Amino acid sequence: MGKVGYAIVKLWADFMSVHPFWLLYLKSDFYFFLTYHVFRYRRKVVRENLLRSFPDKDLKSIKAIEKRFYLNLCDLVVEGPKSLRMAPKGFRCRIHYTNPEMITRLHEQHKNVFYAIPHSGNWEWFGKSMPDLSGHNCLAVYKKVKSPAFERLMMYLRTKDCALEMVESNFALKRLAQLRDSQNAVLMVADQTPRGVESDYWTEFLHQDTCWFTGLERIAKMLDYAVVFVAMKRQGRGRYEVTFELITDNPKETEKGFIMERYVRCVERFIEANPDNWLWSHRRWKHQRNKAEA
Repeated sequence: MGKVGYAIVKLWADFMSVHPFWLLYLKSDFYFFLTYHVFRYRRKVVRENLLRSFPDKDLKSIKAIEKRFYLNLCDLVVEGPKSLRMAPKGFRCRIHYTNPEMITRLHEQHKNVFYAIPHSGNWEWFGKSMPDLSGHNCLAVYKKVKSPAFERLMMYLRTKDCALEMVESNFALKRLAQLRDSQNAVLMVADQTPRGVESDYWTEFLHQDTCWFTGLERIAKMLDYAVVFVAMKRQGRGRYEVTFELITDNPKETEKGFIMERYVRCVERFIEANPDNWLWSHRRWKHQRNKAEA
């Protein structure tokens, strides 16, 4: 995506942001028809992921989850630009927190926090709502993409009118070390696919041997950050519920692998209870341990 492409997509995002929600979801229905029935976007990947993850479900159940996933995915596409014109009050109306007192307590205890969230619910909306949750200084760790123009667009969507600092993953430890004197809350979407080497964390996840980035655990232990799992599920169109689950508030006292294993099990439980809420279109299982590099 070059400068012209960026300008066009940015114009589209600004145009979509002024739409009322009812009109956005009419467009989402049309996008669903195109994505699912016409272009069949990653249908093979999604079906294969679902079949392997839920071997006990029949094909009818798998297809039902598949369709709900694509409906949710198209809703996410139209909800992203809408956040450009949503004030903190707008997020409070659309995201219900079942136990916000956990975050308040950690702030009162002067704890730095990692929000560990999978690709579920609307993780982009959660990021933009973070500054309204507590008095923490808010950051989000992201993985750099190849297209500078696309990265610029995502920065625009994520930070416009929002006190959220974006930190590229390769520089996360350095930046957080610089902010030792601040009380920080850091968002990390921690279910992305790493290189698939033996130094990654490997464990069974949804009936499959799966590798995970270890940065969440390594940085939490080095800088003594509490780790909180964020379970964000869709309650309806433009409506979400968030429940926080404490993984640890004393990371330095945990054994190696404890944080990662607890996080994986939290993600697994969430997906099993809300199968259509996860991002099934990414190639999560493209690596195998016996083929991993040493």
